[in-house]
Parts: sequence; C-alpha cells; structure tokens
Amino acid sequence: MKPTPVHNQYLISVQRPHLWILSVVVALILVAACIFAAYEYGRFIGGFDQAETDTEIALLQNSIVALTAEKEKLLRERAVLTRGQDIDRDASSQVKKTLAEAQAKMLEMKEELTFYRNIVQPRKSKRTVVVKKMALTDMGENTYNYKLILIQDGRNDVAVRGDVELSIEGEQDGKVVRLDLPTLSTKKVSKRQKFGFKYFQNFDGGIRIPDGFKPLSLFVRVLPKSSRVPRVEEVLAWDDLIAGGEQ
Repeated sequence: MKPTPVHNQYLISVQRPHLWILSVVVALILVAACIFAAYEYGRFIGGFDQAETDTEIALLQNSIVALTAEKEKLLRERAVLTRGQDIDRDASSQVKKTLAEAQAKMLEMKEELTFYRNIVQPRKSKRTVVVKKMALTDMGENTYNYKLILIQDGRNDVAVRGDVELSIEGEQDGKVVRLDLPTLSTKKVSKRQKFGFKYFQNFDGGIRIPDGFKPLSLFVRVLPKSSRVPRVEEVLAWDDLIAGGEQ
C-alpha cells in the first residue's frame, strides 16, 4: 500500500505594510539622488558651474537690454539728423527759389523803368505807334491768355487814337485760313479794339484755338485815325511766341 503524498501550503503575509511602502519610496529617492549626484558630478568634472552660467546669462541679458537701448537712441538720432538735412535742403531750395524770383522781379522792374523812361521822354522825331510787347501764356486745353502793349514813339505831346486788330493764321483741313479775334476770344469782343493814349496802352484777354486748327502766325494791325501816323502791321511766328512767351 502506497503512502498518500502530503501537500504543504504556506501563507506569506506582509507584516506592517506601511513600512514596506516607505522602504520602497526611500529606495527610489536614493536611486534618484545617486543619479542626480552622478549628473552633477559629471557636469562638475566637465567644467560646468550652474552659478557661473546663471551669472553669464544675467550679464548677457543686461548687455542685450543695453544694446537695444543704444540702438533705439541711434535710430532716434539718425531720424533727427535726417529731418534736419531735409529741412536744410528745403530751406536751401526755398532760398534759391526766392532769390531767383527776386532777381527776375528786379530785372522786370528795370525793364519797366527803362520802358517808362523811354515813353515819357518827348522826342522830336515823327510820331508812330509801336507794338512794344505781344505775349502769350498757355493755360491748357488749347486756351491762351494774350497781352499786347502799344506805345507812342517819337513825339508824344498829343494822344494818338485808332483801332487795333488781332488775328491768327493757320492750317485747317489742308487749307490756310485766318481767324479773327471775335472767332477766337473766350469772351465777346469786337473785331477792332479802340485805343487812345499819349504814352502807352495795354490790351489783354483770352483765346481758344479750335480743334483741327494749327496756328502758324499771329497778326497785329494798328490803324491810327490820323493820316499823319502810319499804319502798322506785324506778323509774329506762333511757335516763337509759345517758346519765348513774348515778342
């Protein structure tokens, strides 16, 4: 008869489990401490110093702040200098412009002074009417302002009277045609404009060139009433009037 095997069973129980958990935590902390110590030791051996690095970082940050402030200061100074240069250039240009205008005005006044001296000084020569000035100013859109000055040359002790006519000759539709002042004027005028003066007289107004008409010449006819004063007719090239402004 075979003996019956005996099965032994053991029950393992953990006494005081909180101590066991605490031991595990302490072990993990020690492992972590060892790892961190090894890491710090490695950095130390390699020449790494956290405090020194923090100091360098702080210095670099301070340098960046200082450089940024310096850059902003330089930008402001450059802006001030640029504005100053612009102001200087503008002032210089304005001075040059004013000087040129003053010189032109002085020249114009000298010419006017000579003009008035010539017309008020009586002469013993034959009395005549002279086209002293004929000027055109381009106003755009085929429109021009004109100015005509007539003077009495020679003896001017008596006023001279008569009429003056303006007309423009040009090409239109392949033909040469002449248009009188009433056709061209921007306001209602007569073909003949009366004059009566002892020294001089001005005429001015506006003209509009019709589409398809190409001006070539401007005619000025002076028709004194007195037979003792000769008639005058002058032909002025249109291109010269436009280029030079006056004749």
